[in-house]
Amino acid sequence: MFKKILSQLSFSLLLGVSFTAQAELVPLSDEKLSEVTGQAFMNMTTDSHNGLTFTRLNLGVEIATQMNVKKLELGNYSRAGEAAGSADISINNFALGSVNDATGQINPFHIKNPYLEIAYSGTKVVGLRMGFGEAKGHLSGDINRITGNIPVDIYGTGSYLSTQMNCSFFDVVCKIARSAVGGLYANREFAAEAQLVTSPGGDPDPVRAQYIGMVDGQGLSIPTGNDFDDFILGLFTSTNCALLSAPTCFPLSNYGSFPVGRYDHATQQFTDAAKGVFLSMQTQNVPWRDQQDATKFVNALAGAFMNLPRNADGSAAIRTSFQEAFEGIARVDTCLGTQTKGC
Repeated sequence: MFKKILSQLSFSLLLGVSFTAQAELVPLSDEKLSEVTGQAFMNMTTDSHNGLTFTRLNLGVEIATQMNVKKLELGNYSRAGEAAGSADISINNFALGSVNDATGQINPFHIKNPYLEIAYSGTKVVGLRMGFGEAKGHLSGDINRITGNIPVDIYGTGSYLSTQMNCSFFDVVCKIARSAVGGLYANREFAAEAQLVTSPGGDPDPVRAQYIGMVDGQGLSIPTGNDFDDFILGLFTSTNCALLSAPTCFPLSNYGSFPVGRYDHATQQFTDAAKGVFLSMQTQNVPWRDQQDATKFVNALAGAFMNLPRNADGSAAIRTSFQEAFEGIARVDTCLGTQTKGC
């Protein structure tokens, strides 16, 4: 199943590559040739770590694609502690990129420097990953379950955050905090880090997760705050998927689309790409080398694994607002015509 889906994904992605050339071939002198530098369209590298050998085929191309897949399902097998019939990665109506029905414009998902890598233990293949040096655009789908590393940055003003604090009648501390957040800190921007979690509980859940949110014991921050702000916020942390009565864990099914890369909501444009994105399958836990920092490794769990890591500057590949976190994100249109998905 994995080989079939991976080949379909690879073929679909390659469809986004176009090559045009309109030039007459002319000989170059030795002097001109000495001024030319370049890199092969394809090159192969080898690596080793922790008893494993890796071979990677690097493709020096840039791809712009808009694609739809009815069902992306990887790793459908019995797994201890997980629901029968579930899969490591299960997304219906999966899509990359978006369209604008009104204008007919296609907004592609951009990929730079993709690669295919195989991990060996002796002569036995134990892992395969398809990775992107850079990626930006909308990733959409009806998400059922995800296995992997999916960090998210959540941001928003205190005025909105305070509206989500539904304090009980006797919870004086919550009421004081809500007044401060909605008053003193009304125009300040708060931030929180989210990842795949259990709900209820708020424990990290990298395997077949159905929720995303703040892990137990994590708090809010004010990026432009001072020591006093840090001290006050440090008194309150998320417990069992709630912080000051505001929910901090949310079903993945609430989110029809995620912006991968830095997205400017005002201009509706992507201003930067996410680095180190990959999708892999392995028969055992495999430490894939981090493409942002060659001294680090991403430990992909056995089965199917999706990695949308934090960038080198610490920012997450996905950044969303508190309002989107609480209320969900509507799916962007991925089909030209009457359908918005499933085409």
